[in-house]
Amino acid sequence: MEKRRHHYVPQFYLKGFLDDRVTPPHEPGIWVYDKQLDTLKKKGTKKIAELNGYYDLKLITGEITTAVEEFFDKKIEIPSTSILKKILNQTLLTDEERIQFSYFIYFSLARVPNFLNYMTWFYRNNDKLNFNLKTSTETSKLVDDTLSSEGLTTLELMIEMSEIFVSIIYRMNWQFHIAPQNKHFLTSDNPVILNDPSSKKIQPTFMGWNNPNIHLTFPLDSTMCLRATWGRKRKTYIKASPTFMRAVNFRTSFFATRYVFSSRPIELLLLDGAFLYNMSDIYESKQNWE
Repeated sequence: MEKRRHHYVPQFYLKGFLDDRVTPPHEPGIWVYDKQLDTLKKKGTKKIAELNGYYDLKLITGEITTAVEEFFDKKIEIPSTSILKKILNQTLLTDEERIQFSYFIYFSLARVPNFLNYMTWFYRNNDKLNFNLKTSTETSKLVDDTLSSEGLTTLELMIEMSEIFVSIIYRMNWQFHIAPQNKHFLTSDNPVILNDPSSKKIQPTFMGWNNPNIHLTFPLDSTMCLRATWGRKRKTYIKASPTFMRAVNFRTSFFATRYVFSSRPIELLLLDGAFLYNMSDIYESKQNWE
């Protein structure tokens, strides 16, 4: 079977960052900044955040299985579409919806090339790290035993780790920041970011879950961003402060693996070629916590 183009950032999510300021027959598109080439182009959602055969796994027989792609489509993306709409409409979620959306948050972190590249390194150095993840029944059902061990490595570990991290995300306190009129959140090919506002040390964006000061940020569309934290609960929906918006947008750009996506042309000041920044752009002061 010929390999197909697979999106590692879902199209239904990317559509929340479309620049809709067009007149027919032109269609809305997304502004894509390429950090490697230093270029800015407007593209459709079908042509961004995708790779050839990204989720394909080869069987011993040489055939390609689409089990992982189907898992994301049926178990993660389709159920999460309606939940995302509820959040954007500022509607409270049921407990089941919150669990389902926790899966979407986790896989938005884990299915991107940045994370899977790290998992490849992790798997190869597993013995040195003295850490092991047992294969669960869920994973065994998803990926047939006839798959080669080489094909299983990163994808199996990514799915297996959801059992650990989804429950963590679910237990965190969620707060949704709404952008002021004519202000917009960015997203990227690495949209979910963890950071500690009290620390000056920059770490990989998926490290630090047990840190009581950790903040998880995830732009949900151009008008709203999720911030999940530990500690006391805060008001669920609030207006995003200018400081928060600048910090999140800069973080999103800074930690993007290569591509930054926006509903508006990206300001050159934000994406300086050398990525010059004040530490406060990445770690906002606790005084700005809502």
